[in-house]
Amino acid sequence: MLAIVWGAVRARRTSAVVMAMLVAVTVGGLAAAGWIARRDSAAAVDALIAATPPAQRTVSVQGSVTLGADPGQALTRFRATAESSAGLAAERAVAGVRLPGALAAGPAGGVQVELRYRDDACANVRLTGACPAGPGEIALPAALAGRLGATVGSRFVRDNGADREPTALVVVGTFEPLEPLGWWWHGQQGDAAFTTLDTIASTGAPAVATYDLLLPATQFTHGDDGAVAAAVARLTRGGALEVSSGTDGLARAVAEERYAANHGILLAAVQLGAIGWLAIAVSAWFAAEARRGDAARVALRGGRRWRVIVVTSGQSAAPALAGAVAAGGAAALLLPGDAAGPGPAGVAALVGAGALLLIVAADRRLTRAPLQRLLQLAPPRRAALAGAVLDLTVLALAAAAGYQSWVTGEAPVDGFGLELLAPVLFAVAGAVLLTRLLLPPAVAAGRAALARGRLTAGLTALFLARRNSAYRIVPVLAAAVCVCGVAAQDWARADAARVHRARAVIGADRVLTVATVPRARLLSAVRAADPQGRHAMAVVVSGASGPGPRVLAVDSPRLRAVAAVDPGAAVARLRPPAPAPTELSGETLTVHAAGHGTVALSLLLSVADTGATVHADFGAIGAGGEYRADAPACRAGCRLVALEVRGAPGATLDLTRLGAGDRTVLGGAVLADPARWRAATGDTAPGLQRLRGEGGMRLATLAPAGDEPVDRRVYAVDAPLPLPVLASAGAVREQAGNGIVELAVGGVTVPIRPATAGELPARSGGVVLLDLEYGERLAAGLAAPAQPGDVEQVWLGAGAPPGLVDRLAAAGLTVIGGDSVTAAADRLARLGPAAALRFHLLAAALALLLAGGALAVVAAVQRRERRAQVDALRRQGVPPRVLRAAGRLSALAPVAVALVVGLAAAALARWLLRSPVRPFTDGWAVHEPAVSVPALLVAVAAATACFAVAVLGSGRVAGRR
Repeated sequence: MLAIVWGAVRARRTSAVVMAMLVAVTVGGLAAAGWIARRDSAAAVDALIAATPPAQRTVSVQGSVTLGADPGQALTRFRATAESSAGLAAERAVAGVRLPGALAAGPAGGVQVELRYRDDACANVRLTGACPAGPGEIALPAALAGRLGATVGSRFVRDNGADREPTALVVVGTFEPLEPLGWWWHGQQGDAAFTTLDTIASTGAPAVATYDLLLPATQFTHGDDGAVAAAVARLTRGGALEVSSGTDGLARAVAEERYAANHGILLAAVQLGAIGWLAIAVSAWFAAEARRGDAARVALRGGRRWRVIVVTSGQSAAPALAGAVAAGGAAALLLPGDAAGPGPAGVAALVGAGALLLIVAADRRLTRAPLQRLLQLAPPRRAALAGAVLDLTVLALAAAAGYQSWVTGEAPVDGFGLELLAPVLFAVAGAVLLTRLLLPPAVAAGRAALARGRLTAGLTALFLARRNSAYRIVPVLAAAVCVCGVAAQDWARADAARVHRARAVIGADRVLTVATVPRARLLSAVRAADPQGRHAMAVVVSGASGPGPRVLAVDSPRLRAVAAVDPGAAVARLRPPAPAPTELSGETLTVHAAGHGTVALSLLLSVADTGATVHADFGAIGAGGEYRADAPACRAGCRLVALEVRGAPGATLDLTRLGAGDRTVLGGAVLADPARWRAATGDTAPGLQRLRGEGGMRLATLAPAGDEPVDRRVYAVDAPLPLPVLASAGAVREQAGNGIVELAVGGVTVPIRPATAGELPARSGGVVLLDLEYGERLAAGLAAPAQPGDVEQVWLGAGAPPGLVDRLAAAGLTVIGGDSVTAAADRLARLGPAAALRFHLLAAALALLLAGGALAVVAAVQRRERRAQVDALRRQGVPPRVLRAAGRLSALAPVAVALVVGLAAAALARWLLRSPVRPFTDGWAVHEPAVSVPALLVAVAAATACFAVAVLGSGRVAGRR
């Protein structure tokens, strides 16, 4: 019996080889799916963690501590308590102590400055001077030292309260952060002076100890999911410690990426398995048609039914099992094993068992057929009732899958419901329905064509009508085309969405992060490097590391030329007309003024190009006359920010002229114009009142109401107020329901006039756009120092010339980092959804290979039948060229029908149903259309090439002979 089976396999080697290939491809694809899912989910998590700010892997602990006589030991105890309570492995850990307070008696008077000690402080800064080592020694940030006018050797006093002696402090160095966006600077907001533990302990005041842990990436990839939450619970037990952590959001993101990769890949594997078994079933059915003669010979010799099944089914079962064993063995050798999942051996056993059942089911009907039917050349017709039941079942399954997908809506798909096979079922149902509808017209068309003498068309239609079983291959081909089309559309949509998101998040084609400089200096340097304003734009980002919306101060006239996302004409709202700034140049300034009472005058000036603020002090103003002030910093030019008046409450000052050298800068008319001057913004109470003056400005000092701070300045109006801004939806909210909307601009609270826009650059998490120059004018002299999370950037457009970066460096900017749309899109392409969609493309290619193999079996099986028909027609005088053309057309007709059905099903599936694999896991809105005509055309072209090779390579028409 084995010899009979082996001889039959050799005689029909094409069918045997294709059957082995079908099973091997199915086993290989399913076995690889599990391994690829594990590999790509791990890679997606690694990519997510690599792109996540270290702050989201940080657990910060703080609590009150009394340093006492041994502050080092006190901090060590706090560190040990935090470490033991947390019980977490740390990649890095930093302990420190913070003491809020004010420095007084310095060159610029009192200012709120926190004293801090932090591990490795001097190793993370660029020092000018020495590192604090002794009692009373401090190091100040360079920007703070500049505001205070402090240098190395400057002395300050910290007030420790009425019952403690003040602490004398001396500046031994100034510093700038080495990596202002690095992990070490996480949480280091506000003005602070770094000092020693002994200095903080000498104040005798209770301090706050801090301990920051940077968790390793393995905590999120291979660690206990609940370990961090348990550690936070232990640390906060008792209420002595405060804990903040950004790990919850990262843990959720890791779980979502892992689910997206695993579920998306397994979904494609399910569809691949369904098409594989469908191809095996159709191939087995057609192969069984060719074995009717073998079954008849065994039956003539008196063989029992089981012998008939062994002889017939063995011809396909043996190659199928060989393919399963070979593919399973190769997968076990090539793919690393994993305890989870069935493994290559389990997949091979499952696919092999399924193939064996399908093969036996296809041949079992031969054992029940009468001998005379087995001896007939024409295959028997299928029972009408059985065919109708099968067709209705397929249609019902497709309808059920579509309904399940529709009711699921936008909710994530858990498990493997019928809706995940909706595209395959749509294609199969469409193929079954269309082929059923086309067969009767094909018969009528063939007869009509023959009657009119059109032999090629008539024979083609009749070949199709006589081979009414040919429609069984159409569902397989259509399902493969549909899967290919859906995968191509999903990939095209996701790829476009990744690029669109990268543009929206990054803001410009390239973004350069530069070392911290004053905003005015950043603005002037970028304008000097790109004077035409077509390729570069200065940007200051506030809140870059925080959870809320980011504030982007941009050089708005350049925004549309540089930004990767065009905000449209709405950007013009950021730059409404405003009075020109009051500019002056000269080392000596003069005023014509008269004072009544004890009153002194000074000017607050902003140095051109650098943005540094300087004071020009005219001293006490008495009787009317001309007063002078030195302003050496204004030799190259300054901008008037404000007039500052100091004096006893009720004192008045009359000002009629402001000049620089011999030139008049402001005359009496401008000084008297109330539209050119304003009071302070924010919560600070005004300390001056503008009165009606004769030929100039009259200012009167006001008594403060209680202990609230007052601002004794009157500011020049050179920017619109309220400040116009553009905001993404929900980024700006009204304050306390009073109709006033305020925003912190450079640390200064100013009223704003917001407008909502959808397409804004860098809008991830919400964004507010304002004009950088207007914001700088409003905040000059009041701005707080740059905080961690405030980033100075230069945006470069797509057409930026190569030498532009060098020109920026020549203008005084130091590039310390950068990003680009291409790099951001590549990062997104390494995450879970992209990994899943890549496997969808691989599964689609394998599905085309399976369908092509099944088509090759059909062509091989029908070769004998076609040869007999063609020989008979040739003997009747039909030209060979007509037979060859009719044979090719009849062989390609099912392919054409399948292409149309698969294309329509793929478009319908993405038009009606959502994709189970979304481009992003965090809910980012995707506006790209789900139906992509170019992607469908590419899929159809690939399917056409694959099927044409199968038809023309294996199913040659016998009429060629």
